Amino acid sequence: MVEIRRRLIHISFGVLVILALYLLGSDKFEFAEGAVLATFLVGLWIIDQKLKKRKLPIVDYVLEMFERSHSLPAYGAFWYGMGILLLLSFIRNMSYVLAGIAILALGDGASTLVGMNGTRRIFYNKKKTLEGTAAFFIVGSLASYPFLGSTGIALSLLCSIAESIDWGVDDNFIIPLTCLLFYLISL
Repeated sequence: MVEIRRRLIHISFGVLVILALYLLGSDKFEFAEGAVLATFLVGLWIIDQKLKKRKLPIVDYVLEMFERSHSLPAYGAFWYGMGILLLLSFIRNMSYVLAGIAILALGDGASTLVGMNGTRRIFYNKKKTLEGTAAFFIVGSLASYPFLGSTGIALSLLCSIAESIDWGVDDNFIIPLTCLLFYLISL
């Protein structure tokens, strides 16, 4: 149940960032970067406080509701923020930024939700399923298509493959990094 709640937050936060960026427009990139950076810094402070075993009542409740019991506090959220900052900092094309966040939020979210019940393990990464990877590709393609057209489908395919590999780094960073590399190669 915790994983479903985590994925719903994962998807919702990405959609909110997309809406905010879309409403602000590309001329307000610096404001968006600043807002994400400020949120990220607050998150780092919270992580620091939790690692020092300090009580933060509201934060403790949120972590209890949404955090995996076996991981560092806000580990995934840290990498999610880093990934979005990476996109905002190095891609100056609003369509690519929005597509990257859509793939991260919706494609990765669908991957976990579907993959949790998947039965066909990927031969090179037994932690992932073919069903989850297929869901990532399909939902990521649908999510990125409004921003990049058929290029979004190619980007989603590349991201779904990158997400399925165990790189030893959180996929909340691998996916935006893949988007950035795709953008730089396509220039």
